[in-house]
Amino acid sequence: MPPGSNHNQNNQTAIEAKNLFKSFGEPFTLKRILKLPWEIFLRLTGGYRKKSVLKDLSFRVDAGSVVGFLGPNGAGKSTSLKVMLNLIRKDSGESYIDGYNTEYDYDAALRAAGALVELPVFYEFMSGLENLAITAKIYKHITPRDIDESLKKVGLFEHRFKKVSQYSTGMRQKLYVAKILLTNCSIIILDEPTSGMDPKGQAEMRELIKTLAAEKKATVLVSSHLLHEIEQICDFVVIIKDGSVVTYGKVSDLLSTEQEIYEVEVEQSQTETCLKHILNLEYITGASLKIRANANFIEIRLGKESVPRALKELVDKNFEIFNFVKTKRSLENFFLEVTGDGSENSAKQQTQ
Repeated sequence: MPPGSNHNQNNQTAIEAKNLFKSFGEPFTLKRILKLPWEIFLRLTGGYRKKSVLKDLSFRVDAGSVVGFLGPNGAGKSTSLKVMLNLIRKDSGESYIDGYNTEYDYDAALRAAGALVELPVFYEFMSGLENLAITAKIYKHITPRDIDESLKKVGLFEHRFKKVSQYSTGMRQKLYVAKILLTNCSIIILDEPTSGMDPKGQAEMRELIKTLAAEKKATVLVSSHLLHEIEQICDFVVIIKDGSVVTYGKVSDLLSTEQEIYEVEVEQSQTETCLKHILNLEYITGASLKIRANANFIEIRLGKESVPRALKELVDKNFEIFNFVKTKRSLENFFLEVTGDGSENSAKQQTQ
């Protein structure tokens, strides 16, 4: 068995990253050429440093789950997927797919997985159907009926005779997903699968991912910046920042909170005054100003037993209340909190 192999027929872990590190040197441009003598000196003296993109990245994806892979722009999401699939070299660490080490058991690992990373490449002069026919020649079990079914599932059956050169970006994404479906792989990795799709196409892709997980028991790892999309289809999320995992867990557990969350809408001219008053109430654990559809409202957090008291106090202070409704913590709010891009504390400071 090759070094580092963890393969086990009863393995419940579909994908695993262990202590992955990856760094890049400066791109080879005119600016770098001008600095080349200095770079040579630094390399000789041990002072040269590459830009670290992945820093001790570790997480696991259980078999049969749908996991969202999230992070701010530049966090290292696409690089992580490429390193895990052994598409680019890592500095150190290990990655496994279906228990196979992707460095030493590359072929076995890739047989278990289908991956869409960046814009897919096809034979432009051939039709979508002809491109999939090439896949069918590689995988002997694929029949013409299987090809038709995969095209129907992604909504491209009516465009099967059209040349790929005439496909939009969204259609190319769908065609590659159809190709993945043909291989009957148990693990699917998708990087921005709805990129370039219209709302209808995005909804169809979400339903397809749900179907794969429910009916075929496939494991799906989805990288996306559309948080509402991830919240709808994923059981678990991994959130990374600056090349490291900041949190991982079940979506329902991560979004649960001991406090009640309410949205309060008052007369617009009273919004700031109302927020300042709420922030001074000792039983309010958090409050921030939010904007939706060009209208301001206040989001407050408090214990369940304090809700009637808060409402009564606002009424007694003669605030004109248009809305006082219970809401739930969204994945977007949680994401902004854990990545430090929109914490409640910063919102507090801005209003005080």
